[in-house]
Amino acid sequence: ENLKHVDLVEGAILHTTIDALLLENRQNDMYREIDAINQILSTTPSGDAAHGGDDGGKAEAIRSWITSILHKIVHYKAEHCRLLNNDVATTLKLALPNDIVFRNVLPFLELPS
Repeated sequence: ENLKHVDLVEGAILHTTIDALLLENRQNDMYREIDAINQILSTTPSGDAAHGGDDGGKAEAIRSWITSILHKIVHYKAEHCRLLNNDVATTLKLALPNDIVFRNVLPFLELPS
C-alpha cells in the first residue's frame, strides 16, 4: 500500500547499457520508461492479496513495467548492433579493397538470423 518508489537492483549496469546506445532519443526513451513506474505507483491501488484477492494493481504495474523495460532494451540493443555493423561495414568498404571486404570481412559482421 505504501509502495511509491522502485529502486533498480544493478541499476548501474542498466544505465551503462543505455548510455552506450548510439541514438540519443533511444537513451531518453529508456530513461523516461525507467522513471515512469515511480509516477504510476503513487496513484495505483495495492490490492488485497492477504485476504484471497489478487496481487493488486501495484504488483501488476511493476510486472508490466519490467516487461516493457526488457522488451525495449532488447529491441534497442539489436538496433544498436545493426547500426554499428552497418557503420563498420561502410568504413571497411571504403578503406579496404572490395575483394578483401567481400570475401573475408563482411561474413563476420552479419548477425545470425
